[in-house]
Amino acid sequence: MKGFDRATAAAVWRRLGPLRDRERWRAMLTRDIGLKLISLGVAFGLWAFVNASERDTEQALQVPLELRDIPVAMMITSPRVDFVDLRVSGPRTLLSRIDRKRLMIPLDLAGLRPGPAVFRISADALNLPRGVKVVRITPAQITIDIERIVRRTLPVHLQLVGKLPNGLRVVDSRVSPETVEALGPASAVEDLTTPETEPLDLSNAGPGKLERELALPAVSEYVSFSAQRVAAQVQIGEVEIERELRRVPVAVRNNAHATVDPPVVRVIVRGPKHVVESLELNHGEVYIDAANTAPGRYERTPSVDLPAGIEVVRREPVAVQLRVMKGRR
Repeated sequence: MKGFDRATAAAVWRRLGPLRDRERWRAMLTRDIGLKLISLGVAFGLWAFVNASERDTEQALQVPLELRDIPVAMMITSPRVDFVDLRVSGPRTLLSRIDRKRLMIPLDLAGLRPGPAVFRISADALNLPRGVKVVRITPAQITIDIERIVRRTLPVHLQLVGKLPNGLRVVDSRVSPETVEALGPASAVEDLTTPETEPLDLSNAGPGKLERELALPAVSEYVSFSAQRVAAQVQIGEVEIERELRRVPVAVRNNAHATVDPPVVRVIVRGPKHVVESLELNHGEVYIDAANTAPGRYERTPSVDLPAGIEVVRREPVAVQLRVMKGRR
């Protein structure tokens, strides 16, 4: 072109320089844009991770208590504390290195005497990484009650409940073993009277022998018995009543030449209700045996023939006069 020399061209090129630089930077920034964005995200994440791991944070731990060297013939009677809650702080990288399975706080009970003992919980025994701080321990202290272990022999009480059907009664009851040995802290064992069996219901029982195996319920979580179960035996019979039989004649057996005075007595008997109510003493069932008795006068107590289970409570009069006369040839 006419008039377009080198000097003009150089001036134009210089004016286009900034534009060329901007295009060059734009090309550099837009080339492989996806890869650049991924690299930027990875770098930011790595920075955030490193920064967060170095920042202090808190963590809750549950640490078991280990009771050591409990004195011989002693036992702990206070509610047991098996764990304490520990709150620690420190960098995440250090907190992640804590071995929870090895954490444990020992309490030495050697030399303790009966009574309460207060222990302050310290984290000194914990093997925590350097840089980890203990923020809080809950509870900060615990109280342990310790007592002497004693033994005591006690009778077992059979606990009967329920009302027997009409006309029945408990004739006899027993348990085996009759006594048990209680073992536990002195304060609990010394206050015991008689351990009771679990209830035995008699509501539907009938006459005869009732046998059951019964448990001895625990009286305390700290007290144990030498036997946990006992064999119970209950003899059930009919209700007994007394009855008065008036003017019952007194007979003389084995001697035709004897008489008695007075000839009648009053007899009071006792036994099962249904038997006593229907009892009748016939002639000869109240008697005096005069066999081989020489002539003369004697004072004798009449004998009474009664059904099994019936007994004589008393006779009125207690004794009668027996007169034996000489017999004719």
